[in-house]
Amino acid sequence: MQQSGDGDAVLFVDFDGTIVNTDTAQIALDHFGDPAWLRIDQAFERGEISFEESLRREFAMLKASPEAIIEEVRGVTALRPNFDRLMDYCRDIRLPVAVVSGGLDFCIRYFLDRGEWLRFMKIYAPTSKFTGNSYTVTFPELSGDGWINFKDGLVRKEKLNGKRVFFVGNGYGDLSAAKQATYVFAIKGSRLAELCQEQHINHEDIDDFEQLVAALTRRI
Repeated sequence: MQQSGDGDAVLFVDFDGTIVNTDTAQIALDHFGDPAWLRIDQAFERGEISFEESLRREFAMLKASPEAIIEEVRGVTALRPNFDRLMDYCRDIRLPVAVVSGGLDFCIRYFLDRGEWLRFMKIYAPTSKFTGNSYTVTFPELSGDGWINFKDGLVRKEKLNGKRVFFVGNGYGDLSAAKQATYVFAIKGSRLAELCQEQHINHEDIDDFEQLVAALTRRI
């Protein structure tokens, strides 16, 4: 990735419900999985299993090919307004951008490849493999004292390297990373926005990426 003007900042952005207006993984599980995936999600929120373990179990329930899943989600999924504006802004000021997601990697690449954005951003997400009747996933290899999951670990790693980390997300799976970030932007009305409010995490609510550009301009 290119370096920002002063080299001390990085932008991490969640995908499902953040870059795009739907949760593509949830749509896939609702249409091609077992309804029991909801109980796994609830177990994760109760702290009974890790973020990674919840994703392993849920994606193992999917019975459709990547092509069938993309066909299902693409008609109802769109980029959040002004994502192209955000990417142009980050490229212009040389602010490194990375997608940090617990979603399906092929869905992420399908939507982001359209604007050639993949050329100057990294993706940290489970690597999925379709076995014919389920998916196996592997996660970015990260480890450190007190690290909760790979999103949290990525934020901690960058901060240990002296970077300011701006984090954008919408869900419960983003909470641990949000707690560690230098500053948080939560999608307005989202679960993460509620949790940030409840837990007094300094943040700003946004509902399109023009607002994020304006906020970053004030803080970079």
